[in-house]
Amino acid sequence: MLYSGFYGDLKNAPMIKNCPITLECQLTETIDLPTNYLFIGEIKGAYGDENCFIGGKPDIIEINPLLLSMPDNSYWQVGEFLGRACKIGRSLKA
Repeated sequence: MLYSGFYGDLKNAPMIKNCPITLECQLTETIDLPTNYLFIGEIKGAYGDENCFIGGKPDIIEINPLLLSMPDNSYWQVGEFLGRACKIGRSLKA
């Protein structure tokens, strides 16, 4: 599948048209943590497949995001634990 890109109103970061929902954010703060950085942004625009919205609001079940929780490095779907991030990656290398 080829992924086509586009730019939102801010015009500074490409977004993937094939994603069910894309949020266009503007960086408002960067916090230096002991092992990494925490980036905080303000959502400036939301773009997505019309099937992923109900009454103008995102439908989390239809979007079906893959989430990574920290610091336990676990992958989740909405309401469902999928596995430990690094462990799953190692099994794919084998």
